[in-house]
Amino acid sequence: MILLAVAVGGGSYVVRQRLAERTMVDAGTAVLTAQPITVGSADAAVVDKVLVAERKTVAAGTILAAITLTSDGGAPRVQELEAPAAGIVTEINVAPGQIARAGEPIVTLYDPAKLSFQVDVPLETLRQLRLGMTAYVSGPGLSGRITTKLQEVEARVDTQATATPDLLTVVLKPDPAALSTVRTLVPGLRFDVVVDTTTASGGTPAVNSA
Repeated sequence: MILLAVAVGGGSYVVRQRLAERTMVDAGTAVLTAQPITVGSADAAVVDKVLVAERKTVAAGTILAAITLTSDGGAPRVQELEAPAAGIVTEINVAPGQIARAGEPIVTLYDPAKLSFQVDVPLETLRQLRLGMTAYVSGPGLSGRITTKLQEVEARVDTQATATPDLLTVVLKPDPAALSTVRTLVPGLRFDVVVDTTTASGGTPAVNSA
């Protein structure tokens, strides 16, 4: 009887595992993406000094660089460039002593609270997904998987000759509980994504939202 009970219990576990595997869809590899915030001058200028370094966290209003405007034909005017919002510096685009063209970014930063994961998903897979579904992300810098939500679907912009026409970009928004972890990651890193198709049963089909 004991052996029979163990066998039945083991069989039930296998069935549950197989059902769970069927509900989890492998969405592919996601890239952690940040919306760039560029800071520059409307006029051509010489960059006198840069006051921040890459990966430095700055508050809104922090002075990022000092420049000298050169395009008005009058006396040179010194100007300080401030961060329009809190963020992390990703790139110093123009080094001190160099000339920045009108509108050219001198410093680029991003808001770590607005990071998202983006994954290109084939149309066939997308038909199984709905907005609001829970997606689990795992990869470098993570001790375990974190939870995200399928926020939206965007048309994939790819001008290369090898572009795949049936791929659409799925945007995954980290859950609030995961934000403190996500903000420590570096944009551009790649992560594995699986989607739980048992969630958001009443959500809008992802294909219809594209």
